[in-house]
Amino acid sequence: MAENGSTVTVIIPTYNSSGTLRLTLQSVLGQEFTDFEVWVVGDGCTDDSASVVASFADSRLHWFNLPSNSGGPSLPRNEGLSRARGRFIAYLGHDDLWFPWHLSELVSCIESSDNDFVYSIGLTLGPNGVIGTFTLPNQPWSPSTNLSPSNWLHRKSLTEIVGSWADERGVGDDREFLQRILSANTRMGFRKQLSVLKFPSVDWHMYSLKTDFPQTRYSEGIRQNAQGLRDELLLELANVISSKGSFGFDHRSQFYRGIRALVVRSMYSYGVTRWPMNRVFNRRWRHEAGLKGRAG
Repeated sequence: MAENGSTVTVIIPTYNSSGTLRLTLQSVLGQEFTDFEVWVVGDGCTDDSASVVASFADSRLHWFNLPSNSGGPSLPRNEGLSRARGRFIAYLGHDDLWFPWHLSELVSCIESSDNDFVYSIGLTLGPNGVIGTFTLPNQPWSPSTNLSPSNWLHRKSLTEIVGSWADERGVGDDREFLQRILSANTRMGFRKQLSVLKFPSVDWHMYSLKTDFPQTRYSEGIRQNAQGLRDELLLELANVISSKGSFGFDHRSQFYRGIRALVVRSMYSYGVTRWPMNRVFNRRWRHEAGLKGRAG
């Protein structure tokens, strides 16, 4: 453990979403890396979020509720930063999930290098399954860019250089913060590992749900067989890429190579001669060979 506190401070901004918050916290407490503290910061919450945090009876979990709603996650994140004792900062959405290796992978990545900011791979999930993927874009304000702080980890000292989150920005706060990080020529590290699951609230109408949260199924999958769930989702991603294209990936990019390496590894783990592996490989081979029509 760090001499003056935990190695990692996890900051979770939240607003009246105690049902998903419980599942999110379960994924944090299930981490292989355990030297962390968590600050759950409510943006003027009026629900039972405080009770949810207390129900875990874990001394690493801390709750603070802002006196009024600011309308965005920046103020809660800044509050968490002001209270953080960790050398590293990780962020997590109140309706996102981490695989058990998320913190261990990113901490290992940053401690084995001179990087100040590291990131992994995340998948976005809709009612019909995988709908996208994200990592860290070179151009944060591109309209086709998906990003989420849930797959970031950075040195706390980085905020002394780039500043804190912009309090006045309600939309695009993560893009603006990332832009400052990139503009500062921050040393970056990429961990080629799927470690985050994101559930866009718009696709799920999350705030209207009181029960049957979509995270429940995936949370149980992580608990029972995290590697199996990861491979299942990567196979689903492979099928989506094969049938609908590559989500606009630049095939020369480090991100695309990382995604492709993960998918291929999962394919071989599943078995390349078993459906749907042979069909995916055959379709990809025909496409790259310039052949058209149905596979023979």
